[in-house]
Amino acid sequence: MRWREGDRNRSRAFTRKRDAELFDAEQRRLRQFRGVNHVVGDDVRLSEFADKWWTDYAEVHLSKRTRANYAVQLDARIIPELGGLRLRDIRPSTVETWIATMQRRGDGAPSIVRASAVLSAILQRALVSDLVDVNAARAARKPRQAPPRRPDPIEPLVVEKLRAQLEPANSTLVAVLAYSGLRPESEALTLTWGNIGERTLEIHAPASHNGQTRHVRLLKPLADDLKTWRETSGNPPASSLVFPGPAGKPWTERGWQNWRRRVWRPAAKAAGLAEGSRPRDLRASYASVLIRGGMTVVEVAHELGHSPQMCLRVYGRAFAEAPKRRVKPETAILNARKELARSLSVPSTVDVKAIPERKRPAFAGPS
Repeated sequence: MRWREGDRNRSRAFTRKRDAELFDAEQRRLRQFRGVNHVVGDDVRLSEFADKWWTDYAEVHLSKRTRANYAVQLDARIIPELGGLRLRDIRPSTVETWIATMQRRGDGAPSIVRASAVLSAILQRALVSDLVDVNAARAARKPRQAPPRRPDPIEPLVVEKLRAQLEPANSTLVAVLAYSGLRPESEALTLTWGNIGERTLEIHAPASHNGQTRHVRLLKPLADDLKTWRETSGNPPASSLVFPGPAGKPWTERGWQNWRRRVWRPAAKAAGLAEGSRPRDLRASYASVLIRGGMTVVEVAHELGHSPQMCLRVYGRAFAEAPKRRVKPETAILNARKELARSLSVPSTVDVKAIPERKRPAFAGPS
């Protein structure tokens, strides 16, 4: 075997041709990670490998939102402090020293754990590529985080009170979140009319949530809401977004934050929700009505798009406290709408236009 390393000619002899071919293939693979003519993998720096990892892995397998979060950690915490190290020099003790530095600097535990997760993802690809013999980030000890926020389901009656504060577009969006359990930014706001069937919603999960397609049951009350909204929107084609932004484009991160501040918070306050309630809490509302309807852990997990283990870990209390008397999800929603109609003395259809005394925020799409 002969090759060029920098300005030097190098060679190595093998007793078998096959060994020489394997060595040649390995050196070619290592060169791809560095963009230079070096052939010795021991000198690959974290910053060099991170660039390759971003192009070949992150941009292919991670969602735009996840990449944005990862970029913050790379630019602020990983590359400035560890980027110059050779991959083989990053040991568990190195990572723990790095974590201690962030703690002394005052970085919070969630930020440190996120940065460690990004570093672990990079080193895992290096491990698969045989550039390191251990994922040092995975082996290092990390700071403890506070327990995750317990899901706080919003009852169907409160959901309907919230919807009564809103214009049709916003009201329908809340119904989709509460009665199908879609993830707000990545699933509900990317939903198109072509994804809506007669009895199911076809959901294309983002790469950060396994990227698989699942079919969520379309409850009859929600199907009626979507039909009405489509007619109100002028019967757009199947390729159009159900909740479009300006010029029919997807929402931006800024647009979603504006919606939460200008539309969600006032309506949530008027409906009596606790301070700090989030649109994402409506996923728990959907899980709650399914559990009370008698669905199993596996069935609920499929509807929400995660594993049965995760479902039981998050909603175990709801399963344990589910009443013996089962109520179908459709029945629970219709009962809530009838109860709201009686309390407001309006027709049972709860037409929001028939409630002139309530101030309803306008639809606030992306900006």
